[in-house]
Amino acid sequence: MTRRRLRLVIGLSLVAVGGVLALSPLVVADALDRPHETSGQMINLRASWGGVVIGIGAFVAWLPRFTPRARTVLGLLTWSMAGVGAARALGFALDGEPDTRQLVWISAEAVIVIGGAIGLRALARRARG
Repeated sequence: MTRRRLRLVIGLSLVAVGGVLALSPLVVADALDRPHETSGQMINLRASWGGVVIGIGAFVAWLPRFTPRARTVLGLLTWSMAGVGAARALGFALDGEPDTRQLVWISAEAVIVIGGAIGLRALARRARG
């Protein structure tokens, strides 16, 4: 198995595990003894645990190589925030009633993802000459 294929398999496996965590916030809450009484707490459990694992998995699956470092760091930030935002959006749909703080966080995550995507595109253009 090539390195690229191995990274893809590991990354997609992490995305699947993150999906399970995002869909099972009560399991996470019980395992970590975290509060889960309000919809905001449930959304945070989905985003903080499932979303981060989804984002890291997507990053591992996407990463072509670890150089240049700027692309690696920017890619990790972008994919991590995309995973957190996706899990938070899932929480909005499943848990309902997001509070103002949740709306601020998902807005910040969207801005970071958009900025990261623009930055990654600029880095790719610069690399091509």
